[in-house]
Amino acid sequence: MKFSAAAGALFAVASSASTVYGFTPSSSLSAFTSSRNVPTPRLLDPAAAYRSPSTALRMSATFTVGVVGATGAVGKEIVGCLEKRSFPVGNLRIFGSKRSAGREVDTDFGKVTVELFSEDAARECDVVFLAVDGDFSLAHAENICAGDGPVVIDNSSAFRYKEGIPLVVPEINAETTKGKKLIANPNCTTAIGLMAVWPLHKLFGLKKMLMSVRLSSTPAKKSHGCSSLFN
Repeated sequence: MKFSAAAGALFAVASSASTVYGFTPSSSLSAFTSSRNVPTPRLLDPAAAYRSPSTALRMSATFTVGVVGATGAVGKEIVGCLEKRSFPVGNLRIFGSKRSAGREVDTDFGKVTVELFSEDAARECDVVFLAVDGDFSLAHAENICAGDGPVVIDNSSAFRYKEGIPLVVPEINAETTKGKKLIANPNCTTAIGLMAVWPLHKLFGLKKMLMSVRLSSTPAKKSHGCSSLFN
């Protein structure tokens, strides 16, 4: 489940899906190329997008990518997605709290030292993933992407219902990211469900869907009122 949430946030590398859904492999990269004056990454072999996701994004441009909260469970999965999907990372920057700052993290992009988060440091990136809680995102996301700041992809619930901020499942509505600096990520259940339902909606036109969800509860949540579930 946590992997799906991280993968959903990674909208820019997820659009190597089939042409059945009517979009191109590089369409969802438009947000950071149009708003940051970065050359649009070019697929060296466009046909590869439909053969192998792991090789689809061999691009000529690279990005400085920041991950805030990368030492947490979702943040680690975002870094893992960047590695597995061959996203063109020229420089990976990992931001954390005072407790995490100074630690070294081994990645496919080399050994990265965790930096103490600051808005100014995050604004030096081309794209920033926020793997943090909603309060943190509300306090910092809009400041990070303001003006000539980077594109921010927020994995929390902070902006999911805010007008003007696209809520994106890349295989469905990647085109809504064009010209946007702040992008919201739906929760993992929504992303998974919509991936299955979207083709049906396009074919038949669904009016309503009811979903019953059972989310896991881990030992880490015992301190948050879930102790009764373990008795």
